[in-house]
Amino acid sequence: MSPPTSNISDTIKQDHREIESYYKVIISTRDADEQTRFQNMFTWELARHSVGEELVLYPAIEKYVRDGIEATNKDRQEHQVVREP
Repeated sequence: MSPPTSNISDTIKQDHREIESYYKVIISTRDADEQTRFQNMFTWELARHSVGEELVLYPAIEKYVRDGIEATNKDRQEHQVVREP
């Protein structure tokens, strides 16, 4: 049996679903310890995901996709909004 195949788009979608699931726990739990644990996981995964996009995905989009620079600039602006306190 060969290993499952995946592409970058599938990985990104999976990351988004995982981060979203952490957020849902954060806003729905009444357990302070659980909320803190999921806030920490949410923060770590969001940071890891964003850095990965910026270091790997965006340069490829800029190089190979028509109007890629404009698209990545938009995403970078969205990431910056999330970073701001």
